[in-house]
Amino acid sequence: MSCGKRYFVFAAGIISCCLLFASPAFCADESDLPKLGPDIPSAKGIAITKNGIVKNITPMEEPVLKRIDINKIGVTPYYPTFEGLRLAKYFTIAQRVEIFQEPRPIDSYVLDAKKIRYLHWNQPWNTPGEYRQQIKPIFTRAYGTEVTMSDPRNKDAQWRYTHDYRDIYQNQFPIYRLNPQQLTPTSGFDIPYLINTNYSRESWDQNEILWMYAQRLYRLNWLTTLNFGYRYSTMNAKNDGPMNAYYENRHTYFTYFSLATSDTCEWFGQFEYFKSKRVHSAFIYSPDHYFYAAELRMRSADMKTSVTPRMSYSIDYYYPSRNKFSKYEMQIRAGHEFTPKLNWTNTIKANFAFRDEPDNQAPMYTRWGANPIHDMAGWVGDEIRFQYNFYDKLWFQSGVDLSAGTNVCDFDNGGFLAGLEYYAPGLIRVDVGYRGNYYYNIQDYLTSIYFKCYFFM
Repeated sequence: MSCGKRYFVFAAGIISCCLLFASPAFCADESDLPKLGPDIPSAKGIAITKNGIVKNITPMEEPVLKRIDINKIGVTPYYPTFEGLRLAKYFTIAQRVEIFQEPRPIDSYVLDAKKIRYLHWNQPWNTPGEYRQQIKPIFTRAYGTEVTMSDPRNKDAQWRYTHDYRDIYQNQFPIYRLNPQQLTPTSGFDIPYLINTNYSRESWDQNEILWMYAQRLYRLNWLTTLNFGYRYSTMNAKNDGPMNAYYENRHTYFTYFSLATSDTCEWFGQFEYFKSKRVHSAFIYSPDHYFYAAELRMRSADMKTSVTPRMSYSIDYYYPSRNKFSKYEMQIRAGHEFTPKLNWTNTIKANFAFRDEPDNQAPMYTRWGANPIHDMAGWVGDEIRFQYNFYDKLWFQSGVDLSAGTNVCDFDNGGFLAGLEYYAPGLIRVDVGYRGNYYYNIQDYLTSIYFKCYFFM
């Protein structure tokens, strides 16, 4: 498919979703619908005042804490958050194991290719054979334990401690595969690193404290949820040589909040900030990271269709230099429940990343002085997912997707996914599957698998 036709299909999808937003049905309250059955009032409680007067009380729905999961297929974009296995009166515990591979997004491939091009000045890095060297999945092994403190008689608020450990492989491949620091531009081809050959493995150890609160505003009957958290991370990169590639400490502060004015309309916001420092480094590296995201979750009055536009923005400042990196991510997610056993989700995405490095000194660093870099990468994509409950709590899920670059087309690809999910709410959830991506412009195929298991979550 040519670039012009591909962008026409993407634009048509955007327009279709915008027409869905214009429909008043997506923000209609259930009271606006004609009632098909008899008018049966909801159950009421009673209260007796000090004067002996009996009053009817309409019961309020208990707030529900939520765990957002962008891979959830169907109308609801989250799994319910359960308390975990209660070991004592006020404490519960939950466990998760995740082992998965995932391809990088197109903007990451494009920016890596450009960086390799100016790091290794005597290698043009602009042929399909060179691009194929970048097509390797990021492999992650993660283990997490959650301990929650809550009052079983009052579930509006919880304190949660999470310990997360993960090993990440090939996250930096193949940017630092060769040594760009040569004495002169005429010294010949790059030579292999003598010490830091590549970041072959990165180990992350993270400790997180999260406060979750949910409350219904009685006068307005709106449901509000608030989450405030702090995470301390240590990141240690291993390589093929005898020394560490880096050792980094990170302090992260984050918050999530939502406001549901009705069962069919909910606002969601997210903010995150972290400060990093590489303590055993020959140069000062102390970036600041800011992340903002907002969603409007809309569902039809019959609760069978949803549309969720989302936009996020992040920016990194690499102190003490003036270098920075920013990224815009936009998506529209539509979900539909055809039957209680068959769900569908379609997500249209557009991502744009900008790298601005006025203080860049590569490839020769202080030998040649500053070598400013100003570049960007963008892509658009469409992702379709289906899920079918074919036996008891076992679901089959599959999907296809297409991603295309807006300024570089070498890494355009089409993919498919097939997997199984076993979901027993509050007890266990297991996801296992396979996905493949074919990069048709450079004729390369990427295979990746995933396995995720959650106990009492």
